[in-house]
Amino acid sequence: MARRRRPRQPEHGFTLIELTIVLAVLLLVVGAILSQLASAQQSEGFAADRAAALDQTRESMARMTKDLRQATSIDPSSSATYMSMTTYVESTLTTVTYSISGTNLIRTVGSKPAEILQKDLASTSIFTYEPDATSAEVVSVLLEVQPEHSPQTSVQMTSEVRLRNIDTG
Repeated sequence: MARRRRPRQPEHGFTLIELTIVLAVLLLVVGAILSQLASAQQSEGFAADRAAALDQTRESMARMTKDLRQATSIDPSSSATYMSMTTYVESTLTTVTYSISGTNLIRTVGSKPAEILQKDLASTSIFTYEPDATSAEVVSVLLEVQPEHSPQTSVQMTSEVRLRNIDTG
C-alpha cells in the first residue's frame, strides 16, 4: 500500500529578509520624524530668544524716547556712544545719562545706581544728533541687538525724537 503524500500546508509567518526590510523602513521613518522634531524644537528656541530680545529692545527704546521727549537740555559733550540730558523723572528735573559698556546700554539717573537697560548690542554707535550734539533739535536712536542664542540674526529698532522742551534762549 502506497502512502499518500499529504500536500504541504502553507506555512504562516515572515521570512528573515522580510523582517529585516520592514525594520529598515521603520527605522528610516522614525529617524525622519525625530529629525523634524529636533528641527522644530531648535526653531522654537530661536524664536523665543528673538522675541525676548525684541521685548527688551522695545522697553529700552520706550524708556529712552520718553526721557528725550521730556528733556530740557542735551549735554553738548554727548556722542554716538554717550548721551547726557536734563529731563523730568517723577516730576523732578534730573540728569539722566546713557552710556555703552561693552555690549550693554547703561542708564544712570542722577546719583542712583546705574542700571543695564539693554544687553547684547551689535553696534555701540546708537545716537545721532541733528544738526549736531551742541545744538541738537532731533535725536535719532538706533538699537541693533544680537539675541544671545541666535548669533546669525539681529533685531533692529530705530526712533527719531524731536526735542520739544529744549531751552533755546
